[in-house]
Amino acid sequence: MAVPGIREGVVRESGPSDHALARTVLRFAIALRCGGVTAAIIAASVSDGTGISRVWQVLVLGGLALWAVFFTVVAVRHGLRFPLVAGDTAVVALALLAQPRFIPVSAVVDESTWAIMLASTAIYVAQLSLRPAAGLPLALTVIVAYMVGVPVSTSQVRVLFVQAGVVSAMMELLRRGGRRADAIVADRDRERQRVMVEAARRADERHQRLQMHDSVLAVLSMVASGAMQADSPGLRRGAQQALDVVEEFAAPPASDGGVLVDLVGGLRKLVTEMSSRLDIEVAHHEAARIYVPESVALAVIGAAGEALRNIERHAGVARAVVRAERQGDLVTVEITDRGLGFDPDRLPDDRHGIKRSIVERMKVVGGSAAVWSRSGEGTRVTLRWPGD
Repeated sequence: MAVPGIREGVVRESGPSDHALARTVLRFAIALRCGGVTAAIIAASVSDGTGISRVWQVLVLGGLALWAVFFTVVAVRHGLRFPLVAGDTAVVALALLAQPRFIPVSAVVDESTWAIMLASTAIYVAQLSLRPAAGLPLALTVIVAYMVGVPVSTSQVRVLFVQAGVVSAMMELLRRGGRRADAIVADRDRERQRVMVEAARRADERHQRLQMHDSVLAVLSMVASGAMQADSPGLRRGAQQALDVVEEFAAPPASDGGVLVDLVGGLRKLVTEMSSRLDIEVAHHEAARIYVPESVALAVIGAAGEALRNIERHAGVARAVVRAERQGDLVTVEITDRGLGFDPDRLPDDRHGIKRSIVERMKVVGGSAAVWSRSGEGTRVTLRWPGD
């Protein structure tokens, strides 16, 4: 459905409130035109027909019915542009000029004529759709046509003037109020965006520190503990990854800009990188990919990588399972093994992998992490975003 734009006095959409108002006006204007013509046909069909031409009634009402159909089709396709609204005024004005041929004088005296209702609908359509500078002259055209066409004087003309003025003023107040509301919302959104950018910058810094822990410090720990020989391929591979991290963070971090990435694809890539050391199964419970913001994907994949490295170093098994699922807005990733397990409450003070590289990493992006483990029964690391 088209919504009005600006064409020679038509309301310009400058914000969300204008857009919403224009859509409402479009539906209401169509209802007014079709409903007004339908009511006129019903009123004319039940009148006594004294002193009027039924042929003229059929011609006028038939023409109005065709116009109502045309008005609806064009309004839906192109919106309430000035030519269409002006055409509506012209059609109704021509019908009003012919009143003596199809409106009984007795109905005019009793002020119960359907012509006044037809005039009111044309005035409403013009005032709802156009700015006062364009809408009020069209309303005046309808009123003058009604005054010229009516066979006797009537006080209903004053009502038409009041309708035009009140509706025009009301619509102008609505538009101005909507623009003020749009400005307030825009200011709030800019402030929220500024806060989000600042939070993303701080999160990026913390992410860098966590990545340094996962790579550089891990390699240094292996060297210091003698866990790997100096010429070990695994040590060389770890050292190269650590150098890649250092080079990556030598440049200023870039924001993801709201980009969505496939979390399952990222987890599979992580598994491919570690497949030579662990037999890892990646499972997820839905056919579609799980899309999350890039910063969230980095945090989840980083935390999962740390959990898998812990399995490799401490679990005493060579197999792990990574499961990912999405239920509504909640994304859950579980990393489980059936290894040696441990008591989370008795971790040495120098073991920061779980706290910093898993729990804290998830908190940075608004998520959460939980670690369950028991000696001899394995370990389960659950990552959730958004957090509980």
